[in-house]
Amino acid sequence: MVAWKTDTNTIPLHTVLIVSDQPNSVAAWDALFSQRNCIVLSESSPRYAVQAARLVAPSLVLVDIQLTRDERMELIGELRKASRGPIIMLVSANTAQLAIEANESAADEYLLKPVNPAVLVVKAMAWLAQAR
Repeated sequence: MVAWKTDTNTIPLHTVLIVSDQPNSVAAWDALFSQRNCIVLSESSPRYAVQAARLVAPSLVLVDIQLTRDERMELIGELRKASRGPIIMLVSANTAQLAIEANESAADEYLLKPVNPAVLVVKAMAWLAQAR
C-alpha cells in the first residue's frame, strides 16, 4: 500500500520513495523529507515498491530493508529501470564483505546503519540537487 502525505499549501519539489520494513524509521524519514517539501511514498515490500516506482517514477529512492544479496540485486535493478532518480541504500554491514556486497548492488549511495538522520537528509538533498 502506498502512503502519500504532503502539505497542500506548497508545491512539492521531489517525490521520495522509501522502501523499508522499519515503521519507526519510515515515520522519522517521512517527517524529515516532508519538511523539505517532498512527497513521500513508502512501501515495506520489494514487489510493491517496484510497482510504486513504475507508477510514480520517484526523484529519489531510499532502501532500508533486509534482503539476501540476490534479492537486493534484483530490487535495485528493477528500481533503476522504474526510477528517474538516485537510489540510496542503508546497510547493516558489520564486516568488509557485507559492505562490498552492498556496493555490488549498484545503488548510487550507501550509508552504514545506524545512520544519522541529518546525514541522510543532507546526502539525499545533494543527490536531488544533482539530478536537476
